[in-house]
Amino acid sequence: MSDVDDIRQQMAQIRHDMHYNVSNVVSEVEDAMDWRSNIRKHPYIALGVGLAVGYFVVPKRRRRIERTVTNIQPLLEASMTPEYAARPEKPPKSLGRKATGWALGLVWPLVSQSVQAYAAMWLESQLKQHLNLNPHPSQPGDDGPSSSAGNPGESYGGDAVYRMPKRG
Repeated sequence: MSDVDDIRQQMAQIRHDMHYNVSNVVSEVEDAMDWRSNIRKHPYIALGVGLAVGYFVVPKRRRRIERTVTNIQPLLEASMTPEYAARPEKPPKSLGRKATGWALGLVWPLVSQSVQAYAAMWLESQLKQHLNLNPHPSQPGDDGPSSSAGNPGESYGGDAVYRMPKRG
């Protein structure tokens, strides 16, 4: 019987070692595949790689070729038509108008997001009323559970949702 016990003990040891080895391999693979841990371990190398990639990915500026007036003069004379020649120059914008444009540029995104959020809440409440998902909305003084509250195993306790009959 000692041979059987020895075999069982060896099998238990092999299972334990296998579990330990597999756990180590899994943790090493997770560390190797987690790019954030590599950046945490080597922040300066990651910064250098990012700068190098940015340098090579972003296109270089094109050199401006300056043309002399003599090369452009015939083109200007050919393109001079009465409609282009008689254009008056616009006066510069006043400081108040610039400030108004700047303020609207800052405030407009906030206003538009607020309007979108309000519209989404209104649409959601209209859909809930239409589908009768919350037939008895809780009042501010009501201490009862809300419609989304509930514990596992508890009955729904609400009215059935009205569903449109199928056509055809």
